[in-house]
Amino acid sequence: MLTSRTVIVSGAASGIGRACAKRLIRDGNQVVVVDLDGDRLQDEFGGETNTLKFAPGDVARSETANAAAQIALDAFGRVDCLAHFAAAHSKLNWESADEDEFNRILSINVTGSFLMAKAAAKVMIDQGIKGAMVLTASGGVFMGGTGENGRGGPAYTTSKGGVLILVRTLAKSWGKHGIRINAISPGVVETAMTKEYTDEAMQGAADRAALRRVSQPEEQAAAAIWLLSDEAGFITGENTNINGGAAFG
Repeated sequence: MLTSRTVIVSGAASGIGRACAKRLIRDGNQVVVVDLDGDRLQDEFGGETNTLKFAPGDVARSETANAAAQIALDAFGRVDCLAHFAAAHSKLNWESADEDEFNRILSINVTGSFLMAKAAAKVMIDQGIKGAMVLTASGGVFMGGTGENGRGGPAYTTSKGGVLILVRTLAKSWGKHGIRINAISPGVVETAMTKEYTDEAMQGAADRAALRRVSQPEEQAAAAIWLLSDEAGFITGENTNINGGAAFG
């Protein structure tokens, strides 16, 4: 269990990020929620409170990442954890994806992950906090993403592969400061992103999982929170597949 920590949660207006933020608040943490859709943050969480602050913005811009860290510092005096779920999806195949699409997805999913992690780490290092972070990759990395049936295409899966390399690199860079960073690779989860999937794709995802169903956001959030907790204190630079026993291929 994670409690009495200051946690920045990105992608918090929907899906896994929303589930994570709501559980963290319920468990007695101080939370800064980040999302491009500031209005939806308001709808989902209501107004700010003594334990909840908003930092709307684009995670692919350093201004957003730095603002989130500064808001946490000003409101709560520290940053203990980052749970980074903000991402962009692309189902375009290799023929349809152009330079702009590829760069857009890489910017949000890879650069955004780096900027959010960097901003959090700077506060942790300055204050001597042995913090923890979780970034989000994808089970699609391990099967390749062709974009059929609404599933992630090459831009999306390439970006999520980049997240895995980023996690390993930052774990080596920050280990001497006692900062841990890991990734989760969700299987198919019932979120706004997977509403783009065809019925065939969703059924196929359920059929590939040993549990014969897709995941709920709360299940992914629970795993991420565990990785942030002291119970995972000797785990860093790793990826955790949360896919219900799916055999990708």
